[in-house]
Amino acid sequence: MPFETSPAYDRVLADDRNYHIVFLVVGGLFTVLLILFSVFCWWRLKRAPKRTFERRTFLWFGVAGVTFSLFMVVALWANVTSVVNPRQTLSGTKFSPVGQAWLDAGSAQLSPALQQAIDERLAWQRPKAVICAILLVAVVTLAVYLWRALIRRPRGRLMLAAGILSAAASVLLMLMVIGNTEGALAPLTLTVIYG
Repeated sequence: MPFETSPAYDRVLADDRNYHIVFLVVGGLFTVLLILFSVFCWWRLKRAPKRTFERRTFLWFGVAGVTFSLFMVVALWANVTSVVNPRQTLSGTKFSPVGQAWLDAGSAQLSPALQQAIDERLAWQRPKAVICAILLVAVVTLAVYLWRALIRRPRGRLMLAAGILSAAASVLLMLMVIGNTEGALAPLTLTVIYG
């Protein structure tokens, strides 16, 4: 493609690198927290009485923590390769009409249409990043409360279902925080690709 050496494409490459650096920082923080959570669960598992709900809870949370930690490590590695070589990451990518028009022009200065698309993206991406972060804190707090109550005195299936749902929602919100933070801090690449 002729624009692959243009100032516009170089700007997309720099923004793509920033996008993946944001993932490394935010995703790396969550990975460290997941690893600490896993260690905590395995430590508590060893201290829990045999054949109890508490022991099973820490076993399953330990397994889930290790599984999600491994998933995040693989994702982090994929993002390291994108930081090192964003040109490879973007090779063969189809661009939105507004992104393609800007890249074809070749100038690093954003076209008015592309700037408007970025502004529109940021208008909803930034609030989503903040809202998801607040919801994540609230749902993790709820999950901790529910699981502490369940460990102290196992209750009915409804409480267990709420605990499982809150744990699953925490993982989903973690991923949403990562994605929305990336889009809010490095919007150019997403806008060039998706409009």
